[in-house]
Amino acid sequence: MQKNKTLRFFIFSLFFGLFFTAALPVFSQALFNSNLTAAESQKLANGEILIRNIGKAKNVCLNPVTAQAAYLIENVTKLKPSYLAEVIQVLPASGNEDLLKKLKPLLLDIEGYVGIPYWSERNQRFYDLYSSAAIVRSDVSENGGNMNVDLVMEPFGKINVDIDLTAGGSELFYRMKNTSGVSYGNMTVVRPEKMQSFVYAFAYDDFIVLYGIGGVNAPSVFFLRDRIETSFINRIKTFCKFIFEKM
Repeated sequence: MQKNKTLRFFIFSLFFGLFFTAALPVFSQALFNSNLTAAESQKLANGEILIRNIGKAKNVCLNPVTAQAAYLIENVTKLKPSYLAEVIQVLPASGNEDLLKKLKPLLLDIEGYVGIPYWSERNQRFYDLYSSAAIVRSDVSENGGNMNVDLVMEPFGKINVDIDLTAGGSELFYRMKNTSGVSYGNMTVVRPEKMQSFVYAFAYDDFIVLYGIGGVNAPSVFFLRDRIETSFINRIKTFCKFIFEKM
């Protein structure tokens, strides 16, 4: 009798395990690892923008399905971020054939960064994502290029960043990296190259994947933790979400 109950339980568990796996979107099995929950996977299947506040590089859900994806994951891991967030959307390739062409000018519209509405949780009001944005140097061609930009990000003041973008074929890769330190008052809270964000858009099977991730390697001290997380990570999430919603 006990053996029969055990057998029935095994069959029941196996059936529903297979059913649950089959119910997940096809793309999730290869594109994303087990860090992505079933609920998150379903959200992507619905075409929604998924925002994940993941904290550490080990919690990244993207698999190295392309050479560029592997490069991205490697660089995020090397950053050793104390604060990290992913912003993801998966769209059908059909009907979105020009998506990558639309994405490039949005990412290179540096002056447009200023007008992006950013919600300050601390002050409970909207601000501009950046108070100002000025191109210091630009070398951009049809296939991408690089820029050096001064951004003013309150309450941290002016930050100099390098922006690199490559576009070709069925993918686009964008990277922003600070080249100057970031200060709060008289304290340097982020050293050069320790604040980075990426946008990687690529075709995969019958889908277009929009993947944004940004992180900061900064001290996790009690009197700065909330300020850094809300100011930096929320800006990364706001930027990626704004760009994706324009698609």
